[in-house]
Amino acid sequence: MKKILLSCSLALGIFATAQFSQNFDAATTVPAGWTVINGGDPNGFTFGIPTTSAGVPAAHSGANVARIAFNAAAHDDYLVTPAITVVAGVNDRISFWVASYSSAYLENYNVMLSTTTPTAEAFTTTLKATSKAPNAWTKVSLDLTPYVGQTVYVGLHAVDTDQFHLYFDTVVNDTAPTTIPACTSISSPANGATAVTVRPNFTWSNSELADGGYKLTVGTTTGASDVVNVNLPASTTSYIAPTSLTPLQANTTYYAKVVAYNGVGDAENCVETTFTTGANPLQPYCGPMATNAPTQLAPITSVIFAGETKTSDETATTVGVFDLNQAFLNPSFSVKNNVTSVPLTIEGIALGGGNGWAMSVFVDWNDDGDFVDAGESYFNTTATMKRTTVVSATNKATLTGNITIPAGTTFGVKRMRIKYNFSGTTINLPLTTACTDMSNGQVEDYTINYEEFLAVGNNTKTSLSVFPNPFQDVLKISDIKGVKSISVSDVSGRQVKNMKPAAELNLSDLKTGMYIVTLNMEDGTVRSFKTIKK
Repeated sequence: MKKILLSCSLALGIFATAQFSQNFDAATTVPAGWTVINGGDPNGFTFGIPTTSAGVPAAHSGANVARIAFNAAAHDDYLVTPAITVVAGVNDRISFWVASYSSAYLENYNVMLSTTTPTAEAFTTTLKATSKAPNAWTKVSLDLTPYVGQTVYVGLHAVDTDQFHLYFDTVVNDTAPTTIPACTSISSPANGATAVTVRPNFTWSNSELADGGYKLTVGTTTGASDVVNVNLPASTTSYIAPTSLTPLQANTTYYAKVVAYNGVGDAENCVETTFTTGANPLQPYCGPMATNAPTQLAPITSVIFAGETKTSDETATTVGVFDLNQAFLNPSFSVKNNVTSVPLTIEGIALGGGNGWAMSVFVDWNDDGDFVDAGESYFNTTATMKRTTVVSATNKATLTGNITIPAGTTFGVKRMRIKYNFSGTTINLPLTTACTDMSNGQVEDYTINYEEFLAVGNNTKTSLSVFPNPFQDVLKISDIKGVKSISVSDVSGRQVKNMKPAAELNLSDLKTGMYIVTLNMEDGTVRSFKTIKK
C-alpha cells in the first residue's frame, strides 16, 4: 500500500498514515490523502470558513471546516479519510465534530466504512446509522477495534435533501486514553463576575481526553452541588439550566466547577470559580428564558393593546443580537371592565422567503404568580395559533388577535407575557407555554391595570386622588368615604401592604420606587393610582 506522509499525522513508528488529526485549516483544497466523492446533486464537499449561524458561530477548531451546501436533489457525497491500518491501543477509534447550520433545517448524515477502496461502491459497512446533526458542534466517537489488523477507509456521508449546510471538523484517528484528562475550567460566567443572569449559560473549553464527559456542579457554598449536579457528555462544552430548574436566586454568590473524566478517572485538583447573580426583572414569574439562537433573534418592535402602543427595539431592521427577555412593567396598559375582549397587535422583525412567524400570549388574570390557569393562555396551540408568512419590505411581520378577559376577574394589576418566534404550520415549541425556552424569537412582559369603567357623571369616584406624588413617607387620600380597604403593590404586581382606610398612609418602610395604590370600595369597585416614593 502506498503511504502518504501527512503534515498533521502523528508519527509513532508505525504506518504514518494510520493516525491523524485533521481540522481542514491548511488550505481550501482536499487535504492530502483524503478523498471527496460527489454524487446525487451538483453540490459536494468544499473546505473553508463556515457560514456563521446561531449555535455554530465558527469552526470547531481553527478557521476552516469541511462543508456541503443544500440542494433540491438528495446528497450522496462522501468525505473519505486516508487509509487507516488499525492497530490495537494505537488508532482503534475515529472521532469527529459535526454540526448543522440551522436549527430549523437539521442535516442527515451517516458514517460508512470500506475495507477495500475509497469508492462509493465499497462503502457497504455502516459505522453510524443515519441521524440529524445538531445545531451545535457535537463530538462523535466510533470504535474501530473490530478491524484491528485491517486497512480501512471511513466515509462521512451526506445524505439529505434541501436542508441547509452540514459541517465536519477536527477528525481524529487515535485510541482511547490511558491517563486521566487534564482539568478544564469554566469560562462563562467568568470567575468573579457580578450581575450574572439568574439562568446563566455555563461554558468551558474542551479537554481532549475527556471521553467520559464532564461533571458540572454549582452550589451556594464552596465545594457544594446543591443547585446543579449533572454529568454531561463529552460532545458538549456548555450547559444552559433547563426551564424546569428554578432560576438562581437574584443577587446571590454561587460556586461552580467542571471536572473532565474518562474511563481511567476524573481530572484532579480542578479550580472552582465563583460568580454573583444580578436582579431578576421577571420575578415572581418564571424566567428569564434561554435561547439556542443568541445571534439570530427576531425582536418584537411594537405592541398595540387596548388602543395603547408601546415600542421596543424600534431601530431593529433584521435578525441579530438583542435582549431575549424584556420587561416593560410600568406604565401599564389600561383596560376597563366595560369590555370582555381586547384587541392585540404585535409587530416584529421577520425573514421572508416563506418563513412563518407566530405569537402566543399569557396573562395572570387571577394574580397567583403563574400563567397556567384556565383562560390565561392565548394562541399557544396549533389550532389557535396566530401565524403569518407575510413579511413587509422593512422585514416586519404583523400579528393580531383578541384577548378575552375571564368572567369574574378582579380589578388590579395583572402580568402579561408575549412570545414571538419563528414557527412552521405546527406551532413551534417555544410558543406553547409561558416558560418554554426560545429559539430565534423574543419574550416581553407587560402589566395590565384592569379597572372599573366609570360612566360620565360619577363625580364621587372620579374626584378621588392621592397626594403628594411623589411622596416622602406619608401619602394622603382626598376622600376615604366608601373605601373598604387599601392595598399597595410594586410594579411587578406583588402586593407589599394591605391597610385599613385612612386619610393618611404611613409608607415610610417602603423602598424608593414606583407603587400602585388600590382603593377597594364598599360597592365592589376599585380605584388604582400610580405613585412614586422618593
